[in-house]
Amino acid sequence: MEHREQRSNRRDFLSKLLGAWSLLVVAPVAKVILEYITPRTLSETRRETVRVASIEDLALNTARIFKVGKDPVIIVHTASGQYKAFNARCTHLGCVVQYTTEDGPPHFGCNCHGSQFDTNGKNIVGPASRPLVPYKVIVRESSILVVKT
Repeated sequence: MEHREQRSNRRDFLSKLLGAWSLLVVAPVAKVILEYITPRTLSETRRETVRVASIEDLALNTARIFKVGKDPVIIVHTASGQYKAFNARCTHLGCVVQYTTEDGPPHFGCNCHGSQFDTNGKNIVGPASRPLVPYKVIVRESSILVVKT
């Protein structure tokens, strides 16, 4: 009799363990499917315009990294006078890129694994297979604004 109780307790334990494991596997899949089929609210699709700097903060042919929310954003003032902004995270593994004018034409370089991106954010060297994520830049009066979606 005691042997049957142990087997029953073991079976109950294993059933509960299997149920918990199944829930852990199915829940993330169900979440992704639910997010896919439900429409985004207006606040989620709204664009956010953030003032990041003054035009005096960026000399010609230089760049600086600013925090916009949780993201590092690199803004470059190109030699031709344009302002461009990109998410400063390398698309390979997320290291922060730096702007350099050494070793050839100006570019963004990732010190972690050697990826390089031109001043349009296009990947030109390295393991990164995607370009940097661009942001729209607005220069209003003496302020540099970044439009983030």
